[in-house]
Amino acid sequence: MPKGKQITAWVENKAGEIGRIAEALGKAKLNITAFSGWGTTGESPIHLLVSSPAKAKKVLGGLGIRCTEEEVLRITLSDQPGKLGEAGVRLGAANINVDYGYGSVAAGGKKAEIVLAVSDLAGAAKALRGL
Repeated sequence: MPKGKQITAWVENKAGEIGRIAEALGKAKLNITAFSGWGTTGESPIHLLVSSPAKAKKVLGGLGIRCTEEEVLRITLSDQPGKLGEAGVRLGAANINVDYGYGSVAAGGKKAEIVLAVSDLAGAAKALRGL
């Protein structure tokens, strides 16, 4: 299972923040391969997988955006009923907590790309081997 570096941009929950971030990363020739975000009171997280996490942190820092970096697990599952459930059951059996996750399947696609923030990356990769 491949691991990835995720950048989390912490921004005020207001209109235009995703556009500001995505535009700046695009101008810096950085590709966003996945993102997730939601609004909360105070700072809201925008999780990003990008082509160069180090460069993205510099770009976002230049905008005055606080960034953190986390290691996450990237998995590809067949787009079939029950596959995410099977992954969840395996992680639970290995006593690995999923803090959050996000993913998608392109219309007509056969594979789901899933990003998981877990309590034990190595253990999760082992538990999900062969899935």
